[in-house]
Amino acid sequence: MAAGRDGSATGDPAAHERFAAECFNACWELMEKAERTAQDDEEMLLLAHASLWHWTRRPDYGVAKRAIGHWQLSRVNCLLGRAEPALAHARLALEAARDLNAQHATALAADMPPVATDTVPAGVRDDAPPSRPPEDEPAYLLGCAHEALARAHALSGDLDRAEFHRAEAWLLAHQVEDEEARDRLLGDLGELRDAQAAD
Repeated sequence: MAAGRDGSATGDPAAHERFAAECFNACWELMEKAERTAQDDEEMLLLAHASLWHWTRRPDYGVAKRAIGHWQLSRVNCLLGRAEPALAHARLALEAARDLNAQHATALAADMPPVATDTVPAGVRDDAPPSRPPEDEPAYLLGCAHEALARAHALSGDLDRAEFHRAEAWLLAHQVEDEEARDRLLGDLGELRDAQAAD
């Protein structure tokens, strides 16, 4: 049994790995469900929280997973018409995505030619992985966070801020290298644009 921050047993890391993914995917299915019941809505919100909590107990938890978890929580709260928590989680997603972007830039510094100093840039490890999976692309996570903020601001009635964040997300989407991730983000932004035009 792994020990938690408070010294209590938190269970098998493999179980947290399984539950983090299962809760995320089950929540996603409810998000896409055409006609949800009140019970579906409650379960969707609980699953989003549970998914992120289980991620925090995994040994591979980091800022990318934090960004994704808070993005999903923001989207769920938008679907439920809850503007304040949607904004709060979108801001946390953006904070985490910016942290990842800073880490990525620092990691790139490790690939620079040697200079006349032996100072190692902060955060650079000799064993840092050379590449990241598509969902960890800083441009993608930053774009998703801005998309979440656009959606949450639109829900709260602040259309100027909504448009600002939608435009930011649109610019970032075109910097995403992974085609599938880029298309997914552009699809979300197109859906958001169409919804705003219909109002």
